[in-house]
Amino acid sequence: MTDLYPQAQTREQVLKAIGLGLLIPGAGHLVAGRTDWALFWFLLCQGLLFCGLALAGNAQLDYGSWLSPGGIPVMFALFPEVGNFSGSWAAGLWLRSVEGGGYSPEIIPFRHLGYLLSGAGGVLAAFSCAHAAGMTLMKHQPSKSGRLHPGTAALATLILPGFGHWLTGRKFKARLFFIAVLGLFLIGLALGEFADFDRQRHPYYWIGQMLMGLPAWLLYLPLEAVVAKGSPPYADAGTMFTTCAGLFNLIAALDAYHRAEKDYLSDGESK
Repeated sequence: MTDLYPQAQTREQVLKAIGLGLLIPGAGHLVAGRTDWALFWFLLCQGLLFCGLALAGNAQLDYGSWLSPGGIPVMFALFPEVGNFSGSWAAGLWLRSVEGGGYSPEIIPFRHLGYLLSGAGGVLAAFSCAHAAGMTLMKHQPSKSGRLHPGTAALATLILPGFGHWLTGRKFKARLFFIAVLGLFLIGLALGEFADFDRQRHPYYWIGQMLMGLPAWLLYLPLEAVVAKGSPPYADAGTMFTTCAGLFNLIAALDAYHRAEKDYLSDGESK
């Protein structure tokens, strides 16, 4: 039996789908011939980004900076929004933060909702590349087994840690990721007295925290009302735990993609 990897021509198309998807959300799906999904991801990710920017008065832009070799604005490094490269580039080029006009973001009532939407849009844009890769694999190496394509397994991890593994039948591993990743995130929140998940206070750690996906996104706005009493003694450890949990969830998503791809190719090879 040969190694369970996509054929060389398929790999080229998958890499093309990922590359295009990183530039423009949904563009990678055009490689798979799925205009419907291309339009869905483009509208979803750009809509979340620009709605979030509008709600926050473009204050997100203060957390980013331009990479401009030779004075040419090549990339606006605003994480995690940069997962939507074209959208964040356009925003950095054409929009201005309210702080640049002398206003404080504190007076913007929906700034945290804006942060959440634009950040989630960037994470989803990056994960949409996995979905495009999976659909490209299906196009070039079709299988009649009905197996889950690997992009769906990766996306499922954003819904809940371990969910992608659960969908592929790896229930022990799913439970392991669920308990380890979500447990680490919740312990971290508790150590920081539930006040360490905040973009304004911890902008760099917040990037990793957002990779937790839906569980973190649902908690973000309610936790904004929480104010720590004094300086929690384990706040630094809590912030590190929550950030590491998000990074571990990214690893879980990559593993879910890899396992689902092996299953898909194994079934296709046995036919």
